[in-house]
Amino acid sequence: MAEPTGESAPPRPTGDRSRAWWLLLAVGAVWIVVSRLLPDGLPRSLSFQLLGPICAAGIVVGIRMNRPAHPLPWYLMAAGQLIWAVGDTVGAIDSELLGNHTFPAPSDAIYLAGYPVIGFGLLLLNRERSRRGIAGLLDSAILVVALGLLTWVSIAQPTLATLDVSTAGAVISLAYPAADVVLAAIVIRLVPTTWGRTPSFRLLLAALGTLLLADLLASALEQLTWASSDQLGFGWMASYLLWAAAALHPTMAPVTQSAPDAERSFSRGGLVALAMALAMPGALLTVRELTGQGVDVWPMVIGWALTCGLVMARIGVAVRALEQTQAERERALLALAHQATHDPLTGLPNRAQAIEVIRAALNRARRTGDVIGLLFIDLDGFKQVNDTLGHAAGDEVLTVASGRMQQGVRAGDVVARLAGDEFVVLLEPVDDELSAVRVAERLVADLGEPIKLSTGREARIGASIGVAINSDVTLDPDRLLQEADHAVFRAKAGGRGRVEVFEPSLRAELDHRATVEAAIVSALRNGTPAVRLSPIVDLRTGRPTGAQVEVAVPGPDGEHWTRRELLPLTQGTDKLCDLDSWVLRTGVLDQPGDGWLLVPVTGRHLAQGTILADVTSALEAGLPARRLMLLVPSDEVGGARVLDTLEQLRRLGVRICADSFGADDSGTDRWARVPFDYVRLDRRLLGITDGTLLLRLTVETANAFGYGVIAPGIGTEAEAEVFAAAGCELGLGPLYADLAVTRAAR
Repeated sequence: MAEPTGESAPPRPTGDRSRAWWLLLAVGAVWIVVSRLLPDGLPRSLSFQLLGPICAAGIVVGIRMNRPAHPLPWYLMAAGQLIWAVGDTVGAIDSELLGNHTFPAPSDAIYLAGYPVIGFGLLLLNRERSRRGIAGLLDSAILVVALGLLTWVSIAQPTLATLDVSTAGAVISLAYPAADVVLAAIVIRLVPTTWGRTPSFRLLLAALGTLLLADLLASALEQLTWASSDQLGFGWMASYLLWAAAALHPTMAPVTQSAPDAERSFSRGGLVALAMALAMPGALLTVRELTGQGVDVWPMVIGWALTCGLVMARIGVAVRALEQTQAERERALLALAHQATHDPLTGLPNRAQAIEVIRAALNRARRTGDVIGLLFIDLDGFKQVNDTLGHAAGDEVLTVASGRMQQGVRAGDVVARLAGDEFVVLLEPVDDELSAVRVAERLVADLGEPIKLSTGREARIGASIGVAINSDVTLDPDRLLQEADHAVFRAKAGGRGRVEVFEPSLRAELDHRATVEAAIVSALRNGTPAVRLSPIVDLRTGRPTGAQVEVAVPGPDGEHWTRRELLPLTQGTDKLCDLDSWVLRTGVLDQPGDGWLLVPVTGRHLAQGTILADVTSALEAGLPARRLMLLVPSDEVGGARVLDTLEQLRRLGVRICADSFGADDSGTDRWARVPFDYVRLDRRLLGITDGTLLLRLTVETANAFGYGVIAPGIGTEAEAEVFAAAGCELGLGPLYADLAVTRAAR
């Protein structure tokens, strides 16, 4: 009475396996028709006796063909069929040869002995369902009571009242339909399973229904002896055939595979069955009253009471299951909501949730006048941990760091992870700005403590923290977050490991950043960024071999902001990524000459992976891959995602140049893992123009890794000679500003 489980449907039968079952039914149907045309006596009896063993063998053949996971249930059903076939033979000998037409006969004991064997096989068809779930037991009990009441009132009671047989005969005459009802109760538990929707199950159900009908008719019509039951033989023969066909059908294989409990709710058919069970006593009482038959009230009362009790218990189980399902659904929705608003690694609220928490805090502060403190935390040295110890170690560091932040604040304060190594702490409320600074300083100290990793190694990070206070009642969450972000940027610029407070006087600087970002958006929308080429020359010949692509956007007052000026003003946003994307998709196209083009990009652009689509667009637009070289910041290269992106770019034929080589203090093992073609020296090395050892060693280190070297910012011929003497191949700077880019790419 429950809905079927959600298991996948059995595979569609193919080949000989799909034909065996209906071939058996077709031949068997002809067999039954022919047997009914044979004369009474031994010929017809032999046809009946032969069909039983043949169908039992058909079940065994089905087991061998379909190879169910647990064949024992089917072997037991085959054994039961064979026992019934033996009963057929004994009955034929007793009746046809010995002339014994009494009831009960020796064959009846054999027939009844087959029922437990078949019943045990049916129980094993779904062993797990037979051991768990009260709902399945209640379904079976309701069926037993309903069919038992119907059998008693319609057949058993009238038969006992009119049939002149011994007590043993009466018991046996009732045993047949009673055993059939028990088999039906066992089979009903298989309805909710996946197999309950298969042709194999329907064939088995038809076999059982045919058997039950034949036994009921035999009892009702008092055709209990071998000779008198001959007219009903076709029913038992059809039952044999249908049982064997169920075993031969390919969908019998999944039958013994355990299925999940599917008794949580009622199907439409289950509700109809319950309604019929409840209506059974009243319907029987009405029919017997209308037909003028005597009514034995007590069986009706007992049957009705049992049925009502069982149905109410079954409804109670379904209601509890429905409540449990609803609770599970609510838990799942809560889990999904938590996943949508929290960081999966640290379990902290994510950026979206942090914004909502800050918004709610600001709304409360407007009503109460409380001071709200927001700490923007940027972990120092985390990238180096990721690059040197791996991402697993990086994840462990983030988890430990988030735990230290939570331990370092009050229970009501909120710690959230924005992205990567950026966190915020909402302090609600604080006494004043100084209280927030003290919390920030304590967190800087806590986060600076060494972290013992599960691998036994030790990792060290630090933290720079920006503090913002809701000094203006008109602040919204985004603006407060921007102020804290601006403060942490100043903290990092001041040497890292520091706490910086956002001063209201800095709002003009923050407004300037907003103006710059708006100018970038406007320029991209209107297609007005300006592109200029700065020649790159071969220091050995002094001839151009390529150019660096420099972009600028117009400001509101007619000024132009270069990419170098935009870089510090757009940190933490995608605005510069959008500008670089425009350069790759539009700015580099149709540039003069065929020399290479050095295009600066950000590490954020590389980490997002969208640069692959930008470069592919440029190549598809006609830019030769050999002309394109990307200038990437060396201190933002090392993560697995960035390295994978660089490898994919190189497979496209694009060359990669690392910027600021010589400034990074990473070990040389890091440089051996990154896919660079060229490096551009750090600008701080420009002061070393006297041929010192450091400049030469830096160039030799790059050459040792197979990198070509570009010297930036060359302003005089003397500087060019020094860099060339140190081993630099290429150079660019003010000295070459007036050269035309016409040389071929190398």
